[in-house]
Amino acid sequence: MDIADSLTYHITKTGNILRQVTAKRIKSAGINLTPEESVLMNQLWDRDNQTLGELGQWSVKDSSTLTRQVDGLVKKGYVERVHGTEDRRNVFVHLSKTGKKLKIAFRKTGVANLDRDMITHSAADVNKALKLIMEVRTQALKELHEE
Repeated sequence: MDIADSLTYHITKTGNILRQVTAKRIKSAGINLTPEESVLMNQLWDRDNQTLGELGQWSVKDSSTLTRQVDGLVKKGYVERVHGTEDRRNVFVHLSKTGKKLKIAFRKTGVANLDRDMITHSAADVNKALKLIMEVRTQALKELHEE
């Protein structure tokens, strides 16, 4: 099969391009975040004080990469780590005051509007494409976690 006809190739390529667009928008707004860090921050802005495991469900990164990303956010002063009071093995990540304030500046990046900015098709077409992409992701995750 010609790679130009490969759906998985185009999903991957589009993801890489959208990551670059996201990075450009964040940088243009003068915000010191990577696109991957912005995913974690968005999750914390939606629901603060999550465990590393909970954040890992959204980042689709291995635990060492996630830990490194959280370390970066701690160094930047956007989040803090807190050990659980009932079980010190649980590590919670919560927003610092600076991290909470960053949400306002981040809105100006327009990252949340990428779908609206990039897609000119009907909602029905978008829903069909989203369903197809999610099916590909589900199958890929199944294969990745097979033993």
